Amino acid sequence: MDLKINREMIPVTETILDDMQEQSVELDYVLPDYDPDIFRIISCEIWPTITHQTTGTDRISYELHADIRVLYCASGSALLQCVTQQMTFSKNIELPRAVENPHVILRPKTSYANCRAISPRRLEVRGAISIQIRVTGDRKQEVIRDVFGMHVQLRKIPIEYAAQKRSATKYVVLSEEIELNDAKPALRSIIRSDVKLAHQEQSILAGKLVAKGEAQIQLLYTWQAENDTCGAEPMQFTLPYSQIVDMEQIDDSFQGNVEVTVIRCELKPNAGKDGSMRRVQCEIELQLNCTAVKTASIQLVTDAFSTRYPCVQTTVPLQIDMAPRPIDAVMQCGATIQPGDTAVECIYDLRCQVRNINMQMLSDTNRIRISGMLCCNLLAKDNEGMPVLLEKEEAFEVYTDPGTAVENATLQAQVEPADCTYHLASDGTISVSATLSLHGMLCPSARHVCLSDLTVDGENKLIRDGDYALKLYYGVENENVWDIAKRCHTSVDAIMEENDLTDEQLTTPGMLFIPIVH
Repeated sequence: MDLKINREMIPVTETILDDMQEQSVELDYVLPDYDPDIFRIISCEIWPTITHQTTGTDRISYELHADIRVLYCASGSALLQCVTQQMTFSKNIELPRAVENPHVILRPKTSYANCRAISPRRLEVRGAISIQIRVTGDRKQEVIRDVFGMHVQLRKIPIEYAAQKRSATKYVVLSEEIELNDAKPALRSIIRSDVKLAHQEQSILAGKLVAKGEAQIQLLYTWQAENDTCGAEPMQFTLPYSQIVDMEQIDDSFQGNVEVTVIRCELKPNAGKDGSMRRVQCEIELQLNCTAVKTASIQLVTDAFSTRYPCVQTTVPLQIDMAPRPIDAVMQCGATIQPGDTAVECIYDLRCQVRNINMQMLSDTNRIRISGMLCCNLLAKDNEGMPVLLEKEEAFEVYTDPGTAVENATLQAQVEPADCTYHLASDGTISVSATLSLHGMLCPSARHVCLSDLTVDGENKLIRDGDYALKLYYGVENENVWDIAKRCHTSVDAIMEENDLTDEQLTTPGMLFIPIVH
């Protein structure tokens, strides 16, 4: 009987690049004539964004946008002034090797931002942005799924893998004019802004993915009354989005996921009916990165032997991706700011960020451990009516249950503060409470050593140590029946049937009857 081997090509994911790129930010800025002289710098911030990227087979090109904001006060004034500048950098990355259909993740973070006044009308900003770069690609690997003939015995394992992957990117612009509440003072200028995204749901139709969510815009603006009193006022509003993204050849058998990124947020004060600045024109551009995965099942051959002929096998180690699973969780952490030399009268704005995030999956407890630094930034007014910036960094460690097994899985997710609140005690102590949001994908994978080729020498039969139909064998606890069958050149089914075994792994030691299969 001839040997017949059934083979199959399955997709295997490889990590092509996992690196960090640094970009320095240097700005020398001279104030325009209409801005007052610099007396005291309050804060300096750099907000990075990837605005565009192009991926080839051996190269990645992207544009990094840095939004620089410096808050300062003029001499004898409590009114906050804001300097805004934008810088754009073009970057290229050479891939170690060419890859088809690469999947690219670029995540920029501000490493540091410093500012000083060279003169009353000149600022010097120095900072750095780190960009996390991860590139994966798929390749096809030939494996054996079945063998017939020449008395070959097979050991198989069932696996589920990501058989088909689809991806698409869509850019969305949201625009709306918001009017201030009657209780709020008219705005003079917008000095801080932030966007928090809440992706609510996605669904798949024939050839399309529907994504719904909302963008919450938080801003801080300055105001000045006719009697020259001034201050800062927070404001927030929400813009919903609902988009249909074309993705060819997908249907309800696919699992979809959407990752949303803010490309830009432009806020402009507009005059109301009475001529005062009581409206905000908002325009936001979002990038929707959509993926869809369809899974399939296969029986992979991990070991083989012939009961009659010598054989040689070729193996290949594989890491096979299964269908990714979305993960969303919220966790609580906090920080405490002790009163300093300057008493705080009120707090204008609270910003929280997280840095040095480390995520570790604990398979023994089936939890995810997240640690890092909670960075609190409070813009306040002291007892003399002057703006001050209070900053505090505090380490945190939190745990969350992913709701599924985390063994042999990678976590592709981000941790961001979803909500931050504060409490100002009578003794000046400020307690900050932050709700952290974990959003992303849990990507399980299985590592196997599979057969890629098998050769059976049909010209020479195996030489046995005697002519017998049955032999005795002493099995030890936890020994696998497959290993016994392979050692004795017989079949697993024959051993289990002869000894009335129900499990392929021995639970107790003892004597076994080993029938010889011819």
